Amino acid sequence: MRTVLSTRLALLALGTALSLAGGPQAASAADKVSTVVNVQQIFSSLDPAKVTDYTGYMAIVNMYDGLTTVSPSGEIVPHLARSWDVSADGLTYTFHLRDDVKFQDGTPVKATDMVWSIQRLLGINKGPSNLIVGVLKPENVTAPDEKTLVLKIDRQFSPFLAATPLMMALNKTLITANAKADDKWGEAYVGEHSAGSGPYKLVSYNRSADMVIARNADYFLGWTKGTPIDEVRFVQTSDDATVKALAEKGELGLSSHGLGNDTYESIGKMAGYKLIQTRTSGGFVIKLNTKVYPTDDVHVRRAIAYATDYKTIQEIIYPGTDMQGPLSTAFKEAHNGDILPGVFDLEKAKEELAKSKYAGQKITLVNSYVASLAFEAEVALLLQANLEQIGITLDIKPEPWNRIVELSSKVDTTPASTQVNISPTYPSPDSMFYNQYHSKAAGTWMSMEWLQNPEIDALIDKSRGTTDVAEQNAVYKELQAKIVDLQPDVWAVAPNRRYAANKCLQGYKFIPMQSWDLNFSNFTWDCKAN
Repeated sequence: MRTVLSTRLALLALGTALSLAGGPQAASAADKVSTVVNVQQIFSSLDPAKVTDYTGYMAIVNMYDGLTTVSPSGEIVPHLARSWDVSADGLTYTFHLRDDVKFQDGTPVKATDMVWSIQRLLGINKGPSNLIVGVLKPENVTAPDEKTLVLKIDRQFSPFLAATPLMMALNKTLITANAKADDKWGEAYVGEHSAGSGPYKLVSYNRSADMVIARNADYFLGWTKGTPIDEVRFVQTSDDATVKALAEKGELGLSSHGLGNDTYESIGKMAGYKLIQTRTSGGFVIKLNTKVYPTDDVHVRRAIAYATDYKTIQEIIYPGTDMQGPLSTAFKEAHNGDILPGVFDLEKAKEELAKSKYAGQKITLVNSYVASLAFEAEVALLLQANLEQIGITLDIKPEPWNRIVELSSKVDTTPASTQVNISPTYPSPDSMFYNQYHSKAAGTWMSMEWLQNPEIDALIDKSRGTTDVAEQNAVYKELQAKIVDLQPDVWAVAPNRRYAANKCLQGYKFIPMQSWDLNFSNFTWDCKAN
């Protein structure tokens, strides 16, 4: 039920959003196409070496370019590198760079910039660096000439090429000129500026409210597909009424994908709007901290899984389809088809609870979720009602996203259960296994299970150490079976990702890598198209 206070806050947020929007789209004197994109979480980082979440990746894919990029089919395809060679032993990757790429300040992108950028990624050792730390040493990143980059890894590492879209070019000269003595990588500067070659430049950034990016007219791939989006104004709000009001005024270009179902249906019926629905390659899960009370007991974890009403979540709260374990069926060759979807069965939940070390005790389970997401609040209430029937009290604790990220950094502060959406940060099954379940990846929001299981670590390492695809897939299938048996998560739903979009916005294509589908250089503005 909406309170008077929340209504007032919504109106205040709307006023802010409308002032940012600057009036109807494509209405400037020069017919500049400017549109508003709704995000529900703050842009916690703009630094390619630090991003970990959906909005962060949305920022960097628009402002920076990687060595490679990802196609809608999930293939690694050329980008800054026009081609590459891999040595017979699988240890040396030689990338041949394009010669027509410039940074946004007009200076050419050279192989030495790529060397520095990758060494910076390794040196900062946050965000995407966990993909290559321990595999690639800084001294083994070299440039024999201005258009050739050589990366020599220490051992065979099957996901290496899949990680190259995250090896982004940063302007070494610009950043080092703005670095401080105690900040050699210029983290403070990169955190508030765009210093890449990407299709959009940063115009303004208010970490807690909004961000504006403008088209880089000199982008090396050009703007030949149609009428481009000149300016994107990201407005951070989780209030559905605010988003609907933006649509009613014709100022909303694209919504977030975490709104309530009624909001999508309402906007979809408005003149000038459409709904975009696509599959996903991840899922919505309840992460269970395997190292704290009461989810340190596998029988409690299984009881929670049996007490989850999957069909209500999938058909009413957050529409989608069954998940069959931790890996999306989008990775069909690697997916273990023997794993069945979760089953809602309160009697089996009681049986599992009776096997636990907490049997006969009063059990309280903390459940955290992103406070801005209404559907997660509904899931928490549904779970609370079901768990009560088996003797577990659910202590619901909504938190802002940045607080969840902070809590996840230590095992004893990570909640016993947390609701999150998880998707690949690079287009490989390894992204779903390593980031969530390997001991070396612990301490992030993606790995709140704190599984730290030597057998699981060994299997992940084994899959990473072979380039034989059939052998990899066999290991992936074994991994899935063992992870499901340990029940570190409740795999609730593979959601149908939905966006409410202005009918003029064209070109959306799903890409199985976090936020890569929201690179606005791939969109055009055509109000006559369907």
